[in-house]
Amino acid sequence: MLPRMSTGDWFFWSILSWIFFHFFWLKFVEKFVPLWVGTIAATGFALLLFKYGPRPMEEEEEEGEE
Repeated sequence: MLPRMSTGDWFFWSILSWIFFHFFWLKFVEKFVPLWVGTIAATGFALLLFKYGPRPMEEEEEEGEE
C-alpha cells in the first residue's frame, strides 16, 4: 500500500521514478527496444503515479464521513 503524501511529494517521486525507469531501460532493455519507447512508458508511469497516488485526507472530508 502506498503512503498518503502531498502533491509535491508525489511530483518528486514521479520524477525519481522517471529517472530510475530510464536507468533500468538503458541497462537491460535498450539492446532490444529503443530508448524513445522507454521514455513514453516512463512518462506514462510517472503521470499515473502522480495522478493516482493517495493524498492526505483533509479535515472537511473526515468530518463529512462521520
